[in-house]
Amino acid sequence: MAFYQLDPEIAPRDVGMDSDALKKLTELFQTEVEAQQLFWGAQLALYRRGKRVLDIGGGFARASDQTPVKPETMFVLFSSTKGLAALAMHMLRDRGRYDYDDLVSRYWPEFARNGKETATITHVLGHRVGNTVGPDWLTYKQWGDFRKCAQAMEELTPRWTPGEANGYHPLNYGFMINELLLRLDGRDCGRFLREEVFAPLGLDSVFLGLPESEESRVAYVYESPADDASLAQMAQMMGFMPDAEYLAFQRSLNFEEKVDVQSLAFPEQQNIFNRREVHSVVLAGGGGIGSARDMAKIYSMISAGAVWEGKRYLKPETLERSIVPTNQKGDIDRSLRIPIIYGLGWMLGHIAPGATLRTFGHPGKGGQICLADLDRDLSISFLNTGQKDYAGFAKFSTDLVATALAACR
Repeated sequence: MAFYQLDPEIAPRDVGMDSDALKKLTELFQTEVEAQQLFWGAQLALYRRGKRVLDIGGGFARASDQTPVKPETMFVLFSSTKGLAALAMHMLRDRGRYDYDDLVSRYWPEFARNGKETATITHVLGHRVGNTVGPDWLTYKQWGDFRKCAQAMEELTPRWTPGEANGYHPLNYGFMINELLLRLDGRDCGRFLREEVFAPLGLDSVFLGLPESEESRVAYVYESPADDASLAQMAQMMGFMPDAEYLAFQRSLNFEEKVDVQSLAFPEQQNIFNRREVHSVVLAGGGGIGSARDMAKIYSMISAGAVWEGKRYLKPETLERSIVPTNQKGDIDRSLRIPIIYGLGWMLGHIAPGATLRTFGHPGKGGQICLADLDRDLSISFLNTGQKDYAGFAKFSTDLVATALAACR
């Protein structure tokens, strides 16, 4: 089974990392790569105090022809894209383009319809507007049309009064953020990040709107089990009994289409997220594509106080404001049905032992992990082709984060 390990930029002990703990982390990762029980392929990267201390990967980027994961492989980020979109919004706030408590309609008048008149930018960033899903007519074939995406958000009626509760907005978060960026700055989210974050950090393996020249580097995605029994098992594992609404919500996040496999270059292209037409879209809620190495570097910049090589990306007060909870501890997310603490665009905390509310970032569908820990000046990115098993993967990912946190001295 393909496996690689790149040399660290510095001896881990020189940045306060326990080498034995990193070895344990590598063994944990490699064991699962070789077992092929939890995912087909993956990458893991860690930065501590601005230095890359771990960069490993392995398995298959495409299972049907056993294309291996390589250092240059990139993965679909899914909702880990939201953390990048949040960073863009915070940078604009730093520049005085808006304030968090401003009404969305101040910059986007057409949004103030059907019960959304009181929605603020804080509500958008904290998943508190209520536009969780829909409308049904907005399919992936319209995602590249920003005006249609904005129109869809304008016509929706929220499930609750904005600000009343939090409930995860899988794709609509991104449609709202991208429209706000266009109106506040004139650039879409992909272009803003490319010019203001990716290029200044020297990154060549993260994109929001993938150029055709990079298409061959993208690992394919594989759906997690989506039958009712598997979804019910996952829900029960998290402590609740699913109802029809929850099952429908989860099924709406399955992106496989029923098409003639013989017409496809690879059978995996039944999934729309394995197609060029989706990779090319600026989909701020879930369409980013990148390597674990580059995502870990972005979060390393954030964990260092949003400064990198003398360039400041966020003011200290903006970074601190971004991780103030927007909901109460124990609040049940009305979409995911579990307690989640949201900051402004980032999820705060992690179930792994050692995590605090200053351990934050954004996970992604299929098991993606991208986070920073401000107190440890640590960043972690784990990207994979999609979890095959819920219970086993949950234990693995929790152990992964816990081991990385515990490696800091």
